[in-house]
Amino acid sequence: MKAAAICSALLALGLASGFVAMLLAMDKDRVEVPRVLGLDSVAASELLKEAGLTPRIVAEEFSAKTPKGHVSSQRPSRGTRAKLGSEVRLILSRGSDQLEVPNVAGGTLAQAQRTLAETGLNLGRITRIHSDAHAREAIIAQEPPARAPAIRGASVTLLQSLGPWEEMMTMPDLRGREMVTALNLLRELQVEARVSFEASASRQGVVVAQDPPPGGKVRVGAQVQITVGE
Repeated sequence: MKAAAICSALLALGLASGFVAMLLAMDKDRVEVPRVLGLDSVAASELLKEAGLTPRIVAEEFSAKTPKGHVSSQRPSRGTRAKLGSEVRLILSRGSDQLEVPNVAGGTLAQAQRTLAETGLNLGRITRIHSDAHAREAIIAQEPPARAPAIRGASVTLLQSLGPWEEMMTMPDLRGREMVTALNLLRELQVEARVSFEASASRQGVVVAQDPPPGGKVRVGAQVQITVGE
């Protein structure tokens, strides 16, 4: 009985020793994964290669804590025993997704769109109004305002100028007036005149028709038509 117990104990010890030896043999092919979080991609790759591991960049993500181009995540993590030559998957930071809205007021729509795109923002709704103080097509205002914080990819709404309101005047009644008198009046009103003639023995040199008609609206600087008898 005692001999059998001794034999059993020796057998168990032998099995345990063999198991430990097997684990030790297997562990010879494994290395400890170093910490590469916060390192730039070049330094992280070199450190992993020195440890006998293969670096692999699998993705990029925005990170407010990790500078752009530096490792923000690694798998396996630091201290893990990994097989020699196995991959360590890295995620690089694209930098913070928080940014400052640029000032695009005063420029053109094309300039604003280019500036926003370069900053990482999108062009939002555009509202257009007449303005005596701003040139046509100039950006008057923006929302969010310049230097306000924004998330990358957010939209910026713009207010664009249509230029000054067009000044309109009411067409006077020129019929029956002498041609010279009618032309002087139109000149005072800052309206150009195009003159045509038609036969009229009784109304020579007098305006007999006009377009627009009396009371009609005409833009300052526009051209009107008068017909004079001859």
